[in-house]
Amino acid sequence: MQILENRLITLTGPGGNGKTRLAIKAGRALLGSFEHGVWFIDLTGVLRDSGVAGAVSRVLGILEEAGTALSQTIARQLENRSILLVLDNCEQVLAGSADFSAAVLANSPHVKIVATSREPLRIRGELVSQIPPLSIDDGENLFYERGLQSGGVFSNGYSESTVIRTIVKQLDCVPLAIELAAARSPMMDPEQILAGLDRRFDLLNGGVRDASARSRSLRASVVWSYDLMSPEEKAMARRLSVLRGFTLEAATAIGGGTAPLDQLQRLVEMSIVQVDRSGPQRRYRFLETVREYLLEQLVENGEVLPARSAHLAHFIDFSEFRAEHLILGDGPILMAQIQTEFDNLEDALIFAESLSDPSALLRLLTALTGYYEIWGQHQHGMRWFDTSLARTRAPDVLVARAYWGASHVSAYGGRMDLAFPRAMRALELAREIDDPWTESRALDIIGFAQAVSDPKGARESLSRCIELGRQINDGWAETHGIKMITVVYLFSHHVAGGSETIQNLLLLADETESRYLRAWGSALKGYFARDAGDFSAARDSLDISIESASYVGDPATGGFAKAWSAALKADNGWVDEARREMQDMMQTATATGTFLAVPETMFQLGLIEVGAGNPQATIEMIGDHTEDLKSAGIPVWAAQLALANASAHIALGKLDEANALLDEAEELAASLDNPLLSGLNFFFRGQLSLAKGDLGAAEGRLHQALEIQRDAALLPGLLRTMEAISSVLIAKEKGEDAARILTFVDQARLEIQLERSSVELARRSSQSYALENLLGISNLEKMQSKAKNADLEEIIGLMSRMRGKRARPLTGWDSLTPTERRVVSLTTAGLSNPQIAERMFIARGTVKVHLSHIYEKLDVASRTQLAAKAVADGFEVVN
Repeated sequence: MQILENRLITLTGPGGNGKTRLAIKAGRALLGSFEHGVWFIDLTGVLRDSGVAGAVSRVLGILEEAGTALSQTIARQLENRSILLVLDNCEQVLAGSADFSAAVLANSPHVKIVATSREPLRIRGELVSQIPPLSIDDGENLFYERGLQSGGVFSNGYSESTVIRTIVKQLDCVPLAIELAAARSPMMDPEQILAGLDRRFDLLNGGVRDASARSRSLRASVVWSYDLMSPEEKAMARRLSVLRGFTLEAATAIGGGTAPLDQLQRLVEMSIVQVDRSGPQRRYRFLETVREYLLEQLVENGEVLPARSAHLAHFIDFSEFRAEHLILGDGPILMAQIQTEFDNLEDALIFAESLSDPSALLRLLTALTGYYEIWGQHQHGMRWFDTSLARTRAPDVLVARAYWGASHVSAYGGRMDLAFPRAMRALELAREIDDPWTESRALDIIGFAQAVSDPKGARESLSRCIELGRQINDGWAETHGIKMITVVYLFSHHVAGGSETIQNLLLLADETESRYLRAWGSALKGYFARDAGDFSAARDSLDISIESASYVGDPATGGFAKAWSAALKADNGWVDEARREMQDMMQTATATGTFLAVPETMFQLGLIEVGAGNPQATIEMIGDHTEDLKSAGIPVWAAQLALANASAHIALGKLDEANALLDEAEELAASLDNPLLSGLNFFFRGQLSLAKGDLGAAEGRLHQALEIQRDAALLPGLLRTMEAISSVLIAKEKGEDAARILTFVDQARLEIQLERSSVELARRSSQSYALENLLGISNLEKMQSKAKNADLEEIIGLMSRMRGKRARPLTGWDSLTPTERRVVSLTTAGLSNPQIAERMFIARGTVKVHLSHIYEKLDVASRTQLAAKAVADGFEVVN
């Protein structure tokens, strides 16, 4: 034990934390180590420093000598004795305890002392041991022990244990408080005791009769500590009681006084304030029982308003300082700091709401906008903004900015129906009062809202947002505007524009060390790569996004990345795992803040369920969500759900309902010019016609899907469409053509690792059986052999010729697909194959294949010849 190696140990800590119990336990354990015994001296009743030696002498039986200080007499009597003195409750006679201990230790070499005090004695050779609270387990055991001793009866069930552990936590694991609570067990069950902690000073006032007065009541213990403080220390403690845990910075700003750091140190030494060193930044706090008493004293002294006002002012400054940097490199650290202060920020908001002037409330809420977005606290933030906007006065800068904050949080909460009008109001006010800061940010959200239905208008709004941000050196507006332009390209599935903007966003993420930007940019990069059939690149990018979003604490971006990653797993054949991940995400969306990604998740899962043979599950899952999304002002997601729903109805043979859903999806997405949605719509219309037996219509619709998917380089969708066309050809008894197409599709699927769903596997098996009957096994194998070395363009050319028309000429500029024209543009600009692959979110090998087709169509043999021909022929660069 430490006492055997040190002559003075002082056990410190707040009242009731078990110092006395521990000292007695240590003394008993050491009885055999001291020849002349262990002696316990209770100083509770000693009120003057001069009385300490007298209390010791009475216990030891040492009489006072005339003309000699009693402490010297005791020291001389103990000079040759091996003895341990336990001085209990030294805090109210701290100087006397220190003087006595120093005298004895200096003159009695074999004496050792254990002192208990709420603050150190501060003499030479003292080892201070801060007594920590009990563990939750020990606190629970103490509650049961004292409760049983008091005559309580317990069930020892799990639910009872949970309640008792909650009681222990709420009592800060302080032994005295736990014992006093447990003493109520004969009259109250644990649930009633827990409920009574709201008035803990009334509840916890019945200790054992032979305990000291301050140990029989929790309040008495706290009052004892309070009375030992100087007036300045009391004043600072009262002001700091408005804080729910605090930093040194907050203590300095709110505590007041002429020497706040010195006073805080004294409060720590007196065990009034506890120090928490567990986090990256040292924090301070009161035990809740101490804080409750100090708040009472704050009210009695008429100091609530100045203390709360200082608290509010500090947290406005705290939040505004961090607001501009949340999306940059230090964002996660700043977000963690804000999250740590959540309770303090809520208290500040509540106090600000009570003021007649809403200025402080508007400032604080606006500063917290980014926090509500990134941390997924959208609903919470919207409720506060609703409250603040209901109290706004004549338009000014603060009102305009609050409207922007409200629009921003509403947008990320999936309420475009609220976001757009609020952003428009913010824009109107900003232009009225000439506030470019608000104007740029309002345009950011207006562009976001327009992206779901008006891509051109969205790009114009966001371009102006970025321009204004640069003019006023507002890095947030510029950066977020660039991010939002990528959202426009997402909703319109514009790969060419999106790839370059995403690349710029990722470069910006590297420059600013922003994982927030990297998370979103990588998510989109993975999204487009998956739709292009580059599953390896998609997987890598989505993994980066998920890791970055988790680090930042951005559940919205993380939700999209996880949904697309799960869909990719289904593409690779891991259907059960994909389904489980998506279902878990939707079930926990509200709690985790990922509900903005729920429509996307529902769309992907709906298609997976149809492919797995569970179309009814898709219909039941989607339910009224399509209408909800239309009402919320997000037609693009409503269109996606309508498509998944249509697919399910086709599978169930409900063809009229499916047709109506496809019409609805087409109308909802009409303004977006989205090739992914258009291609799917034609694909499902082809399946619908095939189900009706209308082979001509089916072939026409599927070829329309094929052309869209080919031009947009949507390889997985393209392969599925080719399979569907093969079914039409088989029905028309064109087995040779179908065999060649299916052979190519089988090889392409294998190459990119696109596995078939259970429904697709059954269909493919039926196709093989039908082809064997149509062609015979020998002829089928010949057709398959012919198609083994075919490439995509050759197969699509074959399919076009089968329809009696050629979609494009075989050579010349007009023969190039949009994807090939994009490759020419980037090649002419001097980009290498890896750089082109990076820009277009495709594999390097795919770039090489595209170039070989381009060389053949344009009759050139190298990059140099290609660039020269482009210049000579006036080739129009595609951006």
